[in-house]
Amino acid sequence: MKKIVILISFILLLSGCYDYNELNDLAIIAGVGIDYEDEMYKVTFEVLSTKKTGETSGASSAYLVSAKGHTLTEAFMNNGNNMDKVAYYDHVEVVIISEEVAKSHLEEVSEYIIRASKIRNEMYLVVSKDNKAEDVLKATSKEKPVASTFITDLLKQSSKTSSVGFYEPFTKTLGNMLTPGEDAICSVVNIKDKEIFLDGMALFKDFKLATILDTNQASIMNLLNNFKANTVLFRKTCNDNKETVVSIYEAKLQIKPSKEKVEISGMLNGRINEDECGYDLHDPKAYQELQEIFKKVIAKEMEKVIDIEKYYQVNSLKIGKTYYNKYRQDDYFLWTHQNFTYNLDLKINKKGLIYEV
Repeated sequence: MKKIVILISFILLLSGCYDYNELNDLAIIAGVGIDYEDEMYKVTFEVLSTKKTGETSGASSAYLVSAKGHTLTEAFMNNGNNMDKVAYYDHVEVVIISEEVAKSHLEEVSEYIIRASKIRNEMYLVVSKDNKAEDVLKATSKEKPVASTFITDLLKQSSKTSSVGFYEPFTKTLGNMLTPGEDAICSVVNIKDKEIFLDGMALFKDFKLATILDTNQASIMNLLNNFKANTVLFRKTCNDNKETVVSIYEAKLQIKPSKEKVEISGMLNGRINEDECGYDLHDPKAYQELQEIFKKVIAKEMEKVIDIEKYYQVNSLKIGKTYYNKYRQDDYFLWTHQNFTYNLDLKINKKGLIYEV
């Protein structure tokens, strides 16, 4: 019996080494770009350099490898044939797809990612606007030597700046596409003068790109989704095109559909970022007035995003699923024919001085 146990242990130890590769034999892929042109897929790998400082080509932290194929499988295989190392996908941070792929070929991309067990499914999916996915991966510099890492950092830090970024693991994004009454959203990137920046949010209907929200609309969508939106700006214009600007830094909202209407309610905390309109910010009454004004401003801006959702018949806010869960009726787009009401509890605070109504 003891011999059998030892033999099994020995086999397990051997099997652990069976698929082992030395670090220098691996091409560690940080990001993947997928384009579609001339009826062919073009797949680009951003590969981390494992060369030590002082070795040939060691100055670059990453390099690109690209190949085409009539199918994704063929393109990925051809890319592997272009490398002298084994492709290693466990560190993939982002998969960038062009608008063409997002419009017509996302289902094939999703199937390939799920089917190919070596590809890391916890990465983020982003859409490249007005540029090829390959060009985004080329937009590196000494300050940002790895484009994939830079994009990931942009997404995660955006809640502290513009609240434009939306990032969920690909498995969650795919789940949204497959669940009745839900649709997926993901962030959009763009480049100008080799600078990568967030440029809105992609809304999907099933597996097809429906439209792209601008950056302001994207931050409001994040606010409505209760997704890490800590700096959402709203503006009120007064005389001579002067503005008072309020930023929402904390929110907890609910979307409650009924058979007659949809109500958006919840708590919002904000602060005054800029006041060119001359409010007396030492007077509590000024805050009361601003709160009433900005409740209407916020509701109006939310309504614009809701109207886009209605027009493209997308369930990015999962209202269709909420309606089904409540009434067990599979009319996932009833809400697109209903009125929306807003019951917002807004508090505008000033640093060191808080007024509540």
